[in-house]
Amino acid sequence: MGGVLEHEGWLLTPEGAAIRPEEATAVVADVHLGYEWARGAAGDCVPAHSLAETRDRLTRAFARAEVRRLVVAGDLVESPRPCARTAADVARLGDWLASRGVELLVVPGNHDRSLSASPRPPAIAATVDVGGWTIQHGDRPTVGARAVIGHHHPVLRASGLASPCFLAGPTLLVLPAFSGNAAGLDVASVTSPAAWSGAGLRCLAATSDALLDFGPAATLAARLRAAARPRIDRARRGH
Repeated sequence: MGGVLEHEGWLLTPEGAAIRPEEATAVVADVHLGYEWARGAAGDCVPAHSLAETRDRLTRAFARAEVRRLVVAGDLVESPRPCARTAADVARLGDWLASRGVELLVVPGNHDRSLSASPRPPAIAATVDVGGWTIQHGDRPTVGARAVIGHHHPVLRASGLASPCFLAGPTLLVLPAFSGNAAGLDVASVTSPAAWSGAGLRCLAATSDALLDFGPAATLAARLRAAARPRIDRARRGH
């Protein structure tokens, strides 16, 4: 299927979704609905965009495989404090999904503390099993033999470009943020959590319509430095 990569039974999409075809289930993380309302409460003027961008990204992901259930692996919303406009956006997203025959299930993240108190809260579960993998947020130690997490917002930054990326291993799958507002963990320069050591993670970076395999995350920084060295040397020589 064009634009996606297969990993341990998952279809990983450029939009940042992991789809389990046999369960017709898509998993995303860190949607951060209401980002603009949270920024507005802090005195910034940010146009409304997070709900429209989320629906657009989901539309593209759902076109890649049949999806009847959407699991959000934490941080569906931006603000941990109650916000009427964010709650309204959550309800609109739920209605939009229901109109397409898609069930919404949320594994709460550290930003979702007020979600259950919303006037129309989505279904919430502490963890969810999908295809033998335990879906969780990732702000706490992982549970289960195979885990899918969010929270860290992995991003590959190289040559002046930044691309959200999956970190994919045999027993751990780290999802990119589904929100374009998430700054992210630069996988090429920032030390990864110690618990990821030895997980055999590969960096799968997103372009607008495809995923590119950049190989083992453990050696990524060294390989990028080696690739950049000839360009630096040429620049120093004035070529």
